[in-house]
This record gives sequence, C-alpha cells and structure tokens, in this order.
Amino acid sequence: MLRFIRLCLSASVALTLLACNSEDPRAVRAAKEKRDVDAVAQQVRTAPRAPATGRWDQEQLTQRLVNAGLAPRADDSLPSHPKFPVQPVGLRVGKAHLLAWIFADSTARKKVSATIDTLTAIPQGQPNPWAEPPMFVEHNNLIAVLVGGSDRQRERVRLAIEAGLPAPRH
Repeated sequence: MLRFIRLCLSASVALTLLACNSEDPRAVRAAKEKRDVDAVAQQVRTAPRAPATGRWDQEQLTQRLVNAGLAPRADDSLPSHPKFPVQPVGLRVGKAHLLAWIFADSTARKKVSATIDTLTAIPQGQPNPWAEPPMFVEHNNLIAVLVGGSDRQRERVRLAIEAGLPAPRH
C-alpha cells in the first residue's frame, strides 16, 4: 500500500511538472512582454531628470510615452524608411513601430520636414516604403512616424508628442 501511495505521488508530481512546462505560449510571451515593459517603466522612473532644454532627446521621448501609458520598448527591427541626416530611434509601441528622428534643433528639423509629404511621411516624389499608412508628427526638433497600431495608440502617441516639453528654466 505504501508503495502504491509513493507511486501515485510520483505520478502526481510528474503530471504537475508536465502541466507547468506546457503553459500556453501566448501567456508566456505576454508575461515576458509585461516584464520588459515594467523594466522600461522602472528605468524611466528612476533615471535622473535631465535639465529642461526645450529640445527632444531619446530619454524624454521614452519618458513621455511611458507617462502616456504606451509602454515603449527599444526595437532595432526598423521597417524600411526614408533616409534623413540623422539616424532614427526605433521603438515598439504595442504592435506599432515608432521611428523618431531627433535633430540638433528645430531649424535642422524644419529643413527636412519642409520636403516631407505629411500624408505619406516621406520626402515628396519618393516611393512609399511603409506597409501601412503612417502617422506623421513633428514637434520642435523631432520628427516621428508611427506605422501600424490602433487608432487609439496613434492618438495617444500624437498627444504625447504634441503636448511638448517643459520650457527651459532661466
């Protein structure tokens, strides 16, 4: 009888371990993505605050998106995009790609944005590289293009950027 109980317990432990190892892959992926998002949010919360300059940088963009509840993650799998004088910062916002070109100042950004068709988010006359209709946003020294995502995500990204930055203190 004791042998039978031990055998049952062993079988029960083995089945429990097997059940734990056969978790739904979607649940495992969702848990990993949540940990990644929480890590980015924690970095933003604990990072020292840079002095307000009135110009965008990558940290301010990430912080603004986190504060808007968008959970951006660094993403180096950039979709094809137009070439500008500065390299884009690639972020993933949900299923959408956010490309942000951060220029030294608004004058440098205006030189580039003056050549861009705002409906296609590419320089006029160039073929459209986007798989989906892009959303184009510009503010001060920043050009941002969001490809994909829901209408709600698009609106939240636009509002987070267009709200602007804190004014520099004098």
